[in-house]
Amino acid sequence: MPCGMNSEKIQAVIDLEARRPVLPRFPDYGLCLLESRHTGAFTMEPSRYDFWEVMLVIDGEGWVSHGHTRHPLRRGSLILVPAGDSYFLTDSEKAPLAVFCLCIRPTDARRELFAPLLPKRFAIARNLPLSQQAAFHLRAILLEQTCPGGYSEAVVTAQALLLLSKLVRQQEERPAAEAASLRPREVELVARVRDYAGQLEKRFHESETIETVAERLGMSSRSLTTYFRQITGVSRQRYIQRLRIDYACQLLESPEPSITSVAFACGFEDLSTFFRAFRLVKKMSPARWRETHGRVG
Repeated sequence: MPCGMNSEKIQAVIDLEARRPVLPRFPDYGLCLLESRHTGAFTMEPSRYDFWEVMLVIDGEGWVSHGHTRHPLRRGSLILVPAGDSYFLTDSEKAPLAVFCLCIRPTDARRELFAPLLPKRFAIARNLPLSQQAAFHLRAILLEQTCPGGYSEAVVTAQALLLLSKLVRQQEERPAAEAASLRPREVELVARVRDYAGQLEKRFHESETIETVAERLGMSSRSLTTYFRQITGVSRQRYIQRLRIDYACQLLESPEPSITSVAFACGFEDLSTFFRAFRLVKKMSPARWRETHGRVG
């Protein structure tokens, strides 16, 4: 029997032949994932709900109407709907929509945790890398909610918070002058690189070649190099190096971790590379920096 089919704890709601909007069944922790694949007979009246929604179009085409605006939808479109906003979906006759929707109704105990990250305004995002990341988190939530285990609540909550935090960063205002000076295609590429640069603050320890990153972002290595320097003022290599050394300094303040473990935690493959990079930035060795800046154990 498929995972979770005999469990009363299933909280994912799946309708593969939807004719009407699919509504969530919330567990105690207030998060539910829907999968809705519309039939040609799907209809939806203007609706408003008391929960927040993050929708990802996984197939088909159509429109979402919000206020007086009708926004086109295609595969990869992300739709953010605050609680209380009225909207409705309309399908293309030839290719009805299929969507995953994360529904969020925080409990009183978790309201402060979720509040800063919940969508404050209705928005449509068509950023391919962001859609791919959203798909990653939604799949992880789907797995946990259909195959419940001892840590399902914690895992689902963590995945939801990670997704929401990335959406918040994406929604931050872009400098108007930057957008005005670029063509639409360039604006999209710059947005992808800016998002990637923001992610590096938590992913600087990962080893990825510039070719791999460029391919993932859908651009050439040269474009990635150019836009990254324009956004950050330094090369990608220098930017990552600074993040790693800053983190190393945090770790070196404590007397417990060895210098070898600090180098490993920061993403350096060997000690000699770590020593060279640290001296270049801090003008002293890691051991000397610990002596002068570390806390007494």
